[in-house]
Amino acid sequence: MKQSLITVILVLLTWVTLNAQAQSIADSLKLIYASDTLNDAGRLKVLNGLAFNESNDMPLALSYAEEMIHLSSKLDSLGWLGNAYLQKGYILLELGDLDAAAETFYLSAEAAKKNGEKLEEGAAMVALADTYAEAGEHHRSEQSYLNSIALLRHPEVQDRIQGVRQLAVALFNLGDLYLTVREPAKAQKCLREAGSLFDKAGDKTASFSVIGNMGRSYAGLGDYQKAEAHLLRAIDLLTEVEYFGHVSAYQESLAELYLQTGDYQKGHQVALKSLNTGRKLGDKPQISKSSKILARLDSITGNYQEAYEHLNLHMAYKDSMDLATVDMTRLEREKAELQVQKQESELQLQAVQQKRQQLTIWVVGITALLLTVIAFGSYRRYRFIKNTNQIISEERDRSDNLLQNILPKQTAMELKKLGRVRAQRFDEVSVLFTDFKGFTSHAESLDPEKLVESIDYYFSHFDTIMDKYGLEKIKTVGDAYMCASGLPYPSDDHAQRIVEAALEILEFVEAAKKVDSEDHVRFDVRIGINSGAVVAGVVGTKKFAYDIWGDTVNIASRMESASEEGKINIAENTFELVKNDFDCLFRGNMEVKNRGKLNMYYVLGKKFKAQSA
Repeated sequence: MKQSLITVILVLLTWVTLNAQAQSIADSLKLIYASDTLNDAGRLKVLNGLAFNESNDMPLALSYAEEMIHLSSKLDSLGWLGNAYLQKGYILLELGDLDAAAETFYLSAEAAKKNGEKLEEGAAMVALADTYAEAGEHHRSEQSYLNSIALLRHPEVQDRIQGVRQLAVALFNLGDLYLTVREPAKAQKCLREAGSLFDKAGDKTASFSVIGNMGRSYAGLGDYQKAEAHLLRAIDLLTEVEYFGHVSAYQESLAELYLQTGDYQKGHQVALKSLNTGRKLGDKPQISKSSKILARLDSITGNYQEAYEHLNLHMAYKDSMDLATVDMTRLEREKAELQVQKQESELQLQAVQQKRQQLTIWVVGITALLLTVIAFGSYRRYRFIKNTNQIISEERDRSDNLLQNILPKQTAMELKKLGRVRAQRFDEVSVLFTDFKGFTSHAESLDPEKLVESIDYYFSHFDTIMDKYGLEKIKTVGDAYMCASGLPYPSDDHAQRIVEAALEILEFVEAAKKVDSEDHVRFDVRIGINSGAVVAGVVGTKKFAYDIWGDTVNIASRMESASEEGKINIAENTFELVKNDFDCLFRGNMEVKNRGKLNMYYVLGKKFKAQSA
């Protein structure tokens, strides 16, 4: 049974590849599906083809996948059940319902595991990891990739060419994740093995993409010569095979490289090519990214009119993508339910027609009239629900996105559900404050727009660092930046992660001073950290703001005030938590406003043994 299922899937995939007419295939399969001649096994095969190929009506594709799940569960076929969940997961991913997609991919992996199919389990785990990556949950994504890779390395999986290619995909995607979180050395290790496996599987196009991502990793390591060579090579090879989607992306990476190395003319030429390629493909994300780089290059070279136009283009496509990501799941389900209602009404009509010879003329007339009224009412209800729900869904999701950008996701969900947020105590939290030296003098003498742009330049990078280490940004007040580790989800390594983030903030601030820019003011930064208990919650009923209170917060602020530029000053509570992982310098027992004397330490860097591990 397992082998026949794999054969069916491969036949369908090959069919789509050879004909490149997935929707035409779906339309043909609908005729077979509508006939009453299929047994259960044949119906599963047809449903699999319909769910895979239906591209014009995703709610209809979802209903096919749901029917597959029901039928395979009824037949107790774990092989078909795992594949049905996998199909459903990809459809939910297409509809933008990331939470439901992740849950469905997990069910697919569980079914494959029970069936003893390591290849199918590994493929489902890769899809789950891709979903986490799309949602920005980088730690969960990394763990899922590593779990899938361990499964796919099994000898019985690697004996099959599908297993070789699936392992290559998992390694390539993990490498891409490491590039996203700026760990290029880890990315290179994954990409080298992925390239070797793609060559073994005979997948040249994927091998070309490996070359391009290797170029990105070299750029992250600062080896710009190798980065340029790899990106140019990937662009040439992918152009030959007309894989223009990746061509545009690597052109964008090459333009970014030239921007970093100061070769603005080359950067402008390549970025313009990336923009034109993206336009030909109708690739909105790529158009937005390429336009943003062009705006930066035009601004640096003094072409302010073109910079303004490219910036407008970037924002226009960015806004359109934001609107396109609105979660339409509820509306699509309503549409699917209406389609089912319509089908049921048609079946009822057929049953009435078969018995009409046994009924009197007046019964037939009344029945026909009632069915007409029902059909007309259903159609009007469908149109009304569709239009109303679309408006409600768009406005609701705009509000949800805005709320989740202001509050932690857990807090936002509680506020939506209960209309209020209960204050919550966290016993183990680390709090960090930063402050820029000389900000007040710059604020008095500098153009306000320039000053705000400069602060945004720094704080945007700080936000990226927060995401990398799983920290929660609390607020900014003027030039002060405040974040916390260990909430809203408690963790044992909250102090280590916040100190690592602080070290990376210092690295960025120091690196920024070495890059000449007429657009941004350069600052030195002081950092203070303390660990302990806090109370977190939302204050007020308007303009909600998530905040934390307690002695721990006050002392963290004092640590920042008592620090020096380019230094990380930590309290004794934090020192006790991180002393085994970081080298620290005891500053002494120093006077603190309203607190008396407190022990303070400067963080010098990671201990050698921690780096080796």
